[in-house]
Amino acid sequence: MWVIVVLVSLAVLITLFLCIPLDLVFRANVEGRPKFNLRLKWFFGLVSSELRQTRKKPEEKKVEYEGKPGDWLHRLRVTFEILQTKGLLKQLRSFIKRTIRRIKIRELTANLKVGLDNPADTGLLFAFIAPLNLAINYFLPHPIKIQPSFTGESFITGYLYGEVRLWPIQLAASLIAFAFSLPTLRVAKKLVLYKWRRR
Repeated sequence: MWVIVVLVSLAVLITLFLCIPLDLVFRANVEGRPKFNLRLKWFFGLVSSELRQTRKKPEEKKVEYEGKPGDWLHRLRVTFEILQTKGLLKQLRSFIKRTIRRIKIRELTANLKVGLDNPADTGLLFAFIAPLNLAINYFLPHPIKIQPSFTGESFITGYLYGEVRLWPIQLAASLIAFAFSLPTLRVAKKLVLYKWRRR
């Protein structure tokens, strides 16, 4: 009996933790040397962790090819077979839509200035960007500004700041629905058969 009580208590505790919102705060500054950092806040800011961009010196990597020459062709064929699974793309599209709906944009600010070497190329670029920028500002109540520069220099300067909130319990529900859907189970079966045949 006590085992059931412990399991139920643990399930309730995990559910409560998943109901606590998770905030993601990101900043990007492209004034001179680009800088980017991401901060995760949980439990209403009491628990936080920051991920900073670190630049490392490029190291030479040795490319090693393992397996038979036809292995990559076989893997490519298996990948295409998986993508052709009936209903998989539809289910994946639905999962992505549900996930995006669960994300709440609390704050989003952008102020960028872009220029290309040729002012005519800059004009062509902003012939596409300007309507897109107007549409974004119309549908989103956030100040997003992208300006052209016709100085004849290729550069991008400005900053980007955003804060989004999501509830893990809602994402978990979408993930479980996707993981146990019929197309996903078909893909899992194909992968198991693929691994079994490779032995």
